[in-house]
Amino acid sequence: MSGHETLPSGGRQTTRPQFTAALLLKQSAGLSFAQIRTVLKRIAPQAQLGDWGGPVTGLGDDPGIEMMSLNGERMSVLVIDGPAPASMWQMGPFPNPLWPNAEKEAAEHKAHILIVAPEDPVDREAALAKARAVTLLAAVIARLVPAIGAIWVDGANLVKAEAFIGMTDKLGQPGANAVPFWVRVAFAKGPSASQGGQTLTAGTLGLRIFGLRELEYAPAALAPGFILQHAYSVSEYLLRSGKRLRDGETIGVDGQTGFAIAHADAGAFGSFPVARLLPKTQ
Repeated sequence: MSGHETLPSGGRQTTRPQFTAALLLKQSAGLSFAQIRTVLKRIAPQAQLGDWGGPVTGLGDDPGIEMMSLNGERMSVLVIDGPAPASMWQMGPFPNPLWPNAEKEAAEHKAHILIVAPEDPVDREAALAKARAVTLLAAVIARLVPAIGAIWVDGANLVKAEAFIGMTDKLGQPGANAVPFWVRVAFAKGPSASQGGQTLTAGTLGLRIFGLRELEYAPAALAPGFILQHAYSVSEYLLRSGKRLRDGETIGVDGQTGFAIAHADAGAFGSFPVARLLPKTQ
């Protein structure tokens, strides 16, 4: 998929991508455009902040935050004095490796902020720009409010606020990595290994909104840390390059576990197309 190819709408993906982030708050908090601009200048000095009409550069200008733009991406910021719907922050049956106690701690939130980029992207590069803008604005706002956690909605990914803030110190730099916020890696137990021990299977949630198949690791006796690092590395490579994993190809580097790729119309973690990674024997 080249940088100017349109995003596909076929397959089993039946809902439009939601370029939406949410912050879960300990209590309701007010925000102003001036506050957001001050923190954004510190994190991303070159970023352009404005309203839906364009950049706002005058020091005396302080428009509302409901209809903002960041680097030309239009977004709505909604401060809601009440808990978010449970479906947004309850992660389902699969453990969250970035925040093991996510649901228990998230259940304590009293208010939330939605950051929504409502316009559909026309191609992969536009989707990446939109996702980066939403993530950057969420990182700015997280530094201004009593946040418990941050959510990337389509990836069903919930990250603890302290971790999110620490991981976004350099998010404003060109080419900064935001993949861990766009894509969640879910784990599940597989069958017992032939020589004893437990196997794991894993899958990504989030790549489909960028026009890519989700990754799904076939059950194998691999360490969770290896799978997590491998999944994020492959995800970032695919997102940056626009390349696709072809059915029947093999990926891997010398000295590490290699994987054969097999396409499937649906996977164990959702009813959407996946690229299954089957470990190859050394």
